[in-house]
Amino acid sequence: MRRTRPVALAITCILAFGVSACIKQRLALRGPLPTLVLLNYQVDYLRAQGRMPVAEDQVGGLINATNKMIAAMRKRPYPVIYTFNEFSPFQPFVDVAQNFSAMRFQAGSTLDPRINYLGGVYFSNHDWDAFANSQFDQHLQLIGAGHLVLAGTYPERAVLDTAREAQRRGYTVTVISDAVASSNAERRDAALNALKQAGVEIETSDQFIASLQRQPKS
Repeated sequence: MRRTRPVALAITCILAFGVSACIKQRLALRGPLPTLVLLNYQVDYLRAQGRMPVAEDQVGGLINATNKMIAAMRKRPYPVIYTFNEFSPFQPFVDVAQNFSAMRFQAGSTLDPRINYLGGVYFSNHDWDAFANSQFDQHLQLIGAGHLVLAGTYPERAVLDTAREAQRRGYTVTVISDAVASSNAERRDAALNALKQAGVEIETSDQFIASLQRQPKS
């Protein structure tokens, strides 16, 4: 028994070291890299004739703010990620509640052409939370993202759900107040207030762009 104790102790130490190394590696992958995540900038949500449009008076400001941020991110350069809802026709209760919007393979699920798209990575999803697609988080870890900057349609759903899950996973989260849009101003403002109460930083697009300009180029 005396001879086995040193062996057991050695194995325990090796396993502990391996777990510790894995944890350190995973934490390192979080990194400080700011990553702009654009949630559901789709035709069905941004066009007045779409199946579930946001308030028309919020669209112009959202598009202008978003395109400014995309241009600023490209100059650094920092990553921009696009996420799209693509709902299945085989979930009738969900589809009816959302007026059959953003249906898979339908024109309404595509990116609104007014949003600049310069070959960024995109992920499709069947849920409002971007992390429901496991490849989304895998990609964030791969590029060393640590600070997620969120913008998009229906902040009371996509932005709020994604922000909460991002916080749970250890990311720092900022939401851009002039780059979110909902069905009316009350819903948008209530979502921003809920995000603030959850500890999410709220900034305007100009504030965020100014913060980028203070950072050294990568």
